[in-house]
Amino acid sequence: MNYPLSSLLLLLSSAPALAQEQVPAEDAPIAALLAELGEDVRAYNEHVTFLANPFLEGRLPGTRGMEIATEYVEAHFDQAGLERPVEGDSYRQSFPVGKRRSVTESYLAVGLVTLTHGVDFGVTGMGGSGAATAPLVFCGYGIEKGQEGYRGFEDGVDLTGKVAMIMRFEPMDEEGKSLWATRGPWTAKSGFSRKLKAAEERGAVGVLLVSPPGAADDRVGDLMLAGRGSRSHVQIPVLMATSEAATLLLTEAGVAPSLMDLRREADAHGVVRDLGCEIEIQAQIADEELSAENVIGLLRGKGSLASEYLVLGAHLDHLGMGNFGSREGPGKLHPGADDNASGSAAVIMLAKRLAAEYRELPPDGEARSVLFMCFSAEESGLIGSSYYCRNPLFPIEQHKLMINFDMIGRIADKRLSVSGASTGEGMAEWLAPMFEASPLTIVQPENMSGASDHTPFYRAKMPVLFGIIADFHDDYHTSRDVVSKINRVDAVHTINLFHNILRGAALRDQAFAYAARARRGVGGGDARRTQPPAAPAPRVFVGVVTAESNTQAGVVIGTVIDGAPADQAGIKEGDLLTKWAGKALKDEAALRNLLAGHTPGDRVQVTVQRDGAEKVFWLTLGGR
Repeated sequence: MNYPLSSLLLLLSSAPALAQEQVPAEDAPIAALLAELGEDVRAYNEHVTFLANPFLEGRLPGTRGMEIATEYVEAHFDQAGLERPVEGDSYRQSFPVGKRRSVTESYLAVGLVTLTHGVDFGVTGMGGSGAATAPLVFCGYGIEKGQEGYRGFEDGVDLTGKVAMIMRFEPMDEEGKSLWATRGPWTAKSGFSRKLKAAEERGAVGVLLVSPPGAADDRVGDLMLAGRGSRSHVQIPVLMATSEAATLLLTEAGVAPSLMDLRREADAHGVVRDLGCEIEIQAQIADEELSAENVIGLLRGKGSLASEYLVLGAHLDHLGMGNFGSREGPGKLHPGADDNASGSAAVIMLAKRLAAEYRELPPDGEARSVLFMCFSAEESGLIGSSYYCRNPLFPIEQHKLMINFDMIGRIADKRLSVSGASTGEGMAEWLAPMFEASPLTIVQPENMSGASDHTPFYRAKMPVLFGIIADFHDDYHTSRDVVSKINRVDAVHTINLFHNILRGAALRDQAFAYAARARRGVGGGDARRTQPPAAPAPRVFVGVVTAESNTQAGVVIGTVIDGAPADQAGIKEGDLLTKWAGKALKDEAALRNLLAGHTPGDRVQVTVQRDGAEKVFWLTLGGR
């Protein structure tokens, strides 16, 4: 719409007067409601809205959004007057979360044909850096010894100074299916590790992996680029090309047999054939150490109790674009409003409350020190909290109680689950009147619930309390976990309850002694308070972080959490999980579906491939 210049000048000149006019409350219902609900609800609303804003990219560790969230927590810890307890006058405790491999240089050419990285070929993370101009030798499937006397290399085969072209998978029939597998699509012989080592041991200066044409596997067109979870097996460069790109190279070199002819020859018997051409390859790989950061602020105590520490924590991280852990798949932003902007906001508010109260204590007062923590990498397997318990800022035995919030923002029907009351001697009885006085219905599960950040502290023989919604919602770990659905009023009721608990524990003469075996806590007069949460089937905890899938069916294990069920079973980083309860496992989505049908304590037989060999373990699932 176009306005005359005189009208625009009139509008501009009247703007200050309009800005000074008071807007009636009925015309600003949200402002009126927030004013009515009070300062605490307004403050909570501001914190959770900021932390769940899509601008923060789902707070995935290592992203710009997570850095902004970290700075936000630091700023509020500063406002509260908390000390910076980490070495170097910092709030940040950095810890490793693995490595990321990236390709800095890549090249693949035969004659006048140069291929495009990421389209026709890729430098994989299964090898190292290097460059070579060398004869290209076809080595079939690269399998040293297979079934029915199959041998890929005769005695004395020497690949010194040559690049080995090796096909993926294993000998197959005319339909592209394995000639050897009886359960699952392929056998362990199709694994990369032994194939690559066989070429390196015979002197090859590089390997070109090729997808065999006609293979009945939907991963034939995939390229395993470095940085996507593949594990290093050899020092020489390992490149991968599509069937179409390999055919183009062979045509340019004037090689008579087609790629399909070569495949059929390798299907029948082992073959090592000099292709009569030179290939030029180059690969440069950089390994970058990845780290994340816990945000920790210290409220210094007073008197003789100052050397004892209470912990109030919540995890700050979430799932980013849902590339792992999502219940609806990757590609959508996961804001994580309830999980766990809701808990992080509570930590910020309680830090400010307790710090203000500590400033009012008499000079000769007694109070324990409090560590306020916003953990990172919880969604990856409690990595941040586990790291702290192994590397505490103060002796771990001086930590007397850990309180953890995880998803307190979607309380329904006033029901809040609080577990752990029986992890401290006499703590359940001490908590009972505070639970009774709360406007919330406190639901106390039979046993410790949830594998959240309190778990490593409990394993470190420390009393813990865990606050979480009693009734799970369908938006958990989806893009629908948005701030508009947060129950701000009952979240503040939760903060008020734990304010009383934290302050009482800080000023109490005696700390609670750790109780080795948890029992049902005492909830108070209402019988509903001792009922388990009305949640879906319990989540189970394996204790692994998966990497992007290998070209074989299965799930690649990227990280194994110390002391977790997978670690206790004997599973290791780099293992390829291929079978679950004796049945072939296709991918991570299939594994998630299987886990949904389990309950904590289930004992499952799992099969992995490790360095070309198949190993079987018994895994006892923990509680999630």
